[in-house]
Amino acid sequence: MANQEQSNNSLTYEIQIKAKPEHVWKAITTSEGTQATLFGCSIESTFEPGARIEFRGAGPDGDHTLHVYGFVRSFKPFAEFSYEQHPAPAYNENHETVYCDMTFKLNVADAGTTRLELTCIWTDGNPGYEHAKADFPASEYMDAIKSFAESLT
Repeated sequence: MANQEQSNNSLTYEIQIKAKPEHVWKAITTSEGTQATLFGCSIESTFEPGARIEFRGAGPDGDHTLHVYGFVRSFKPFAEFSYEQHPAPAYNENHETVYCDMTFKLNVADAGTTRLELTCIWTDGNPGYEHAKADFPASEYMDAIKSFAESLT
């Protein structure tokens, strides 16, 4: 996994996945994929730019607890997916001003291999940045996406 750190509360992860872009896309944009990669949470959205996006799963409010929410910025199937992600109100009282811009970019590396790049840009003071930076360049999330996508081939 090749990773590079950027300035201003930004981290970029890159990983090669032995799977078609369609399988990687399924890992990040379907409930089947997000349940396998994001602690059992399902993704809910129409994926139209400006539409709300929610990640829900088991938690303090039951099986459909809102964990994070946001708004879709771009959605280009099998190529790019970008959204603004906020912690749910139950997790951060400043949820409206604390967020992370998440941008996934997929590129075919060679036959049967996809290069996935994830750039995360956190607002100043966002505790998520310090948590991610402490583990950087490792990413359990990127590893989970890779495992899920490769299991589909």
